Amino acid sequence: MKSLKYITQAFLAVLFLVIIPFITYSATPIVVAIKVNGVAVVPGPTKTIEVCIGSQYNLESSNASLTPPSGLQIPTEWTNLDSLRSSTGQQINTLDAGRWVATIKYYNTSTATWTIAKDTVHLVYGSVGTFQIITNKGATIPSTNINICGINDSTFFASPGFTNYKWYKNSTTNLVSSTNSLKITNTLLNATDGTSSFFVTATNSSGCEVSAQKNFRRDNSFIVNLGPDQNKCSGNNVTLSSPLSPTGILFGYKWSTGGGGTSIVVNTTGNYWLTVTNGGTKCSLSDSVMITFSTAPTIKTTKDTTICNGTSVQLNATVTNGGGTYTYSWTPTTGLSNPSIKNPIATPPAVGLTTYSVNITDALGCGGASTSSTEVTQLPAYSNLYYSLNPGNDTSICFKSTATLSPSILTPAYSASYTWKWSPTNGLSDATVKRPTITLNTAGTYKYIVTATDDRGCKVIDSLNITNLFELTTSTNFKDTLSCVGLPIVLKASATGGSSSGYTYNFTPSQGSIIGNELSIALKDSTYKIMVSTTDSDGCESPKVDVNLVGYKPYIQIASGPDTLGYGGNPLILMANIKNKPNVTVVWYDLPTTNIIEYGLIYTSTVTESIYAIATDNFYNCSNSDTVNIEQRIEDLHALFIPNVFSPKATNTENQKLKVFGTLIKEDDFQFRIYNQWGQLVYQTKSFIEANSTGWTGDIKGNNGQQSSNVYTYTVEGKFFDNVPFNKTGTATMLQ
Repeated sequence: MKSLKYITQAFLAVLFLVIIPFITYSATPIVVAIKVNGVAVVPGPTKTIEVCIGSQYNLESSNASLTPPSGLQIPTEWTNLDSLRSSTGQQINTLDAGRWVATIKYYNTSTATWTIAKDTVHLVYGSVGTFQIITNKGATIPSTNINICGINDSTFFASPGFTNYKWYKNSTTNLVSSTNSLKITNTLLNATDGTSSFFVTATNSSGCEVSAQKNFRRDNSFIVNLGPDQNKCSGNNVTLSSPLSPTGILFGYKWSTGGGGTSIVVNTTGNYWLTVTNGGTKCSLSDSVMITFSTAPTIKTTKDTTICNGTSVQLNATVTNGGGTYTYSWTPTTGLSNPSIKNPIATPPAVGLTTYSVNITDALGCGGASTSSTEVTQLPAYSNLYYSLNPGNDTSICFKSTATLSPSILTPAYSASYTWKWSPTNGLSDATVKRPTITLNTAGTYKYIVTATDDRGCKVIDSLNITNLFELTTSTNFKDTLSCVGLPIVLKASATGGSSSGYTYNFTPSQGSIIGNELSIALKDSTYKIMVSTTDSDGCESPKVDVNLVGYKPYIQIASGPDTLGYGGNPLILMANIKNKPNVTVVWYDLPTTNIIEYGLIYTSTVTESIYAIATDNFYNCSNSDTVNIEQRIEDLHALFIPNVFSPKATNTENQKLKVFGTLIKEDDFQFRIYNQWGQLVYQTKSFIEANSTGWTGDIKGNNGQQSSNVYTYTVEGKFFDNVPFNKTGTATMLQ
């Protein structure tokens, strides 16, 4: 075909040469544009477009140049270089893939010239991939026909990696799922439906639709059911079988034991299964059952024992193996509290040996022959007790304290071990031990009974009394108290509760005079915290109570020191400081006559004298006093002196600083300044007390900068006591 095509083309060329003696071609360009299914393709001879197998595609060509050539446009020629098929027309429809070449021609009759251009598009079949229906485990299904066995749901899947899944039953009008899985329920497909066609469609990565189909049929014509798990006694046989299958159908049977019949007989523990296969549909159904064969129970009773005369003993049966609940049967029944329980109480009817036997059967009826026995020997009556019991002495305990009970065994007739029981149990740490501790919260006397039982069941009972004393408390005649200094007080303590036969009183810290329940003390100007408690004759101690005692005297000060100076006969005013106490009054007295010379807080003195003042607190009736000696001097009351030389290194400390000296200079309105040779202020103070007591040490105040030896200028100004002002300027030399 390819050779024939080339021959045809050559023939046409010769024909044109004969008809048209000379052919020319125009240089005007043609741009060939191709669309596939209406979508423009980028120009190029190797442009590849994926297409779906079996689908029809539309090819369209056009001249996309801005300036179309002149002349008559010849219909587009389409040629498939791979299939050798050709067609004409601006648009064509084709099922063929391959390299399609579009040729556009223009012929200009006036100039006898051709304008020709071509472009190629390559249509290739896209990769469909494997698309099929698979099992829920991803396994392929080679058979076209699939049987759904039984009435349970079955799930199938379509191959993964596709999109737009759709499942149909029998026709595309019956959509049953839009996912890649399909659950075939008994509603979707039952035995009355017969064989049904299920097919699924999807879209691959190239946009092509793919599909797969299987035929399904449900076979629920039979079931396999081996029944519930079973538990049987060892030595028995169990027959296993499934319900009979419908007649006329050939079924195959396969047991886990290897058998092929409709039933098997087993007598060992294990998990057994059966698979039944329909010979027609090849459906297989299975079931399993657990058969357990229990070992017959075995029994063991308590060891043989000897008991005291007239006592009882508890029998006990211990069962191993078997299962579920057990049935007990003891013989003989005489003397037993209940012959049908595991642990009856046995009270033998006579002295000597009695043998008790028990038969045990489990819930399955296994072990009917399992028996065991215990020999119980009852001792004869003794003329004396087997032992005696000392419960301990009657005891008194302090309120809410703890004591230990201590009974003892006396004169035992034989070696034995003992168990203990106390009653009542109120306040006991453990009512089943020999020596429990006891703690009671309510005062009173309580009787406790103790029972000692030896390992043969012999019992001795005795009792003792426990007295829980009433709570011991302490009180005092004083609460927190304030009393005048030096005034004797007596602190008395009293007690209630506890053992009232006698009390001892405790004062802490020990001070003053203590006799019995009294503490006598004369308070000083101080605070005392005294703890008081009581101890009774049984050694019980009460909780401590505390008493705060405060010694008090009113404050008074009539001078800052014992001696005071007055100058020039001027009045000297003294003010008594009582710290603003509203209940305190002050009386002034002369020494040594003790005459009253003034009432109130202020006293004015104009002579040399000795006086004292007494402050009395009228609420507490306490007093305090202060004394002062007054000396009147006739002197210059306006004295002011400043040294003209000083040295910070002088041996005499008074010469190490530059100070201001004077008499009766007021603190208010005082000013003292010192300047160096450059007029720089090196020291100043507004306090006469500072200038008189501390003065200038030779450095710049606040800077610790030591000045050099030089002459310094000072100014001092202020007022004397009578408001006479002073203002003085001078120099002082500092030597290093």
